[in-house]
Amino acid sequence: MSVWARLGAFLLVLLGTFGTAYSLGEKLPGHSHNHSHGPASLVAPGFENNGYTLVTDGITTDAGARTATFHLEKAGARVTNFPEVHGARLHAVLVRPDLSDFAHVHPTIGDDGAWTLTVDQPGQWHLVFDTTPDNNPVVVSANLDDETKVEATPLPDPDDDVVVSGLHIVRTGFDFTVTAEDGSPATGLEPYLGMAAHLIAVREGDLAYVHLHPAMEMKGMFMFGSKLPQPGTYRVFLQFGLRGEVVTVPFTAVQA
Repeated sequence: MSVWARLGAFLLVLLGTFGTAYSLGEKLPGHSHNHSHGPASLVAPGFENNGYTLVTDGITTDAGARTATFHLEKAGARVTNFPEVHGARLHAVLVRPDLSDFAHVHPTIGDDGAWTLTVDQPGQWHLVFDTTPDNNPVVVSANLDDETKVEATPLPDPDDDVVVSGLHIVRTGFDFTVTAEDGSPATGLEPYLGMAAHLIAVREGDLAYVHLHPAMEMKGMFMFGSKLPQPGTYRVFLQFGLRGEVVTVPFTAVQA
């Protein structure tokens, strides 16, 4: 099953069963060259972070699709200043609680600081909003649940050697080597949202979240470091550009 957030400026969705990644033919968005970001830290779910509060303005349902509108407040005042970082003013990550489906989208923020997200698949979804209002990093989250029962899917066993979109990708810790399927150097790799690659990790159980960027840029390698900030079992989603499109590759990772 898949989720489509229709009102994002850009769209990237992982479709199908565990262990399979697809490039959808979505074009790469414009690239920001602001590479600044703080040290990685795991953020537990919650509607408050760094002095900011996520407010749900309303949820409507039409033909089974749920549309929710949100905004941020700080000290009771609505926030409207959202600088662009890594190619977008707002990054929204949508996952099933069992991590069996994933989307990374970029909703448009209105002049009043509000944004809207539409989910047209039933059941519960966990929404993570990653943004930098007033140049302050903020990660907040909410849940959508229409009380439709959706059977949980167990995480697949770790598989650190996969072939996707004609590329051979090998994970060692949280470093990734990318070659052509025949072992020759990969061609057509491109930045995505101002970075060589991105890695989004969500922990099984509590849905704690972290968004990582490579520590350095090396051709055919995405190096995110040896481990995640805290132990647990994670579903991690490697994202990078390939010939004008975006590729997402999921992995199950166990951090001791």
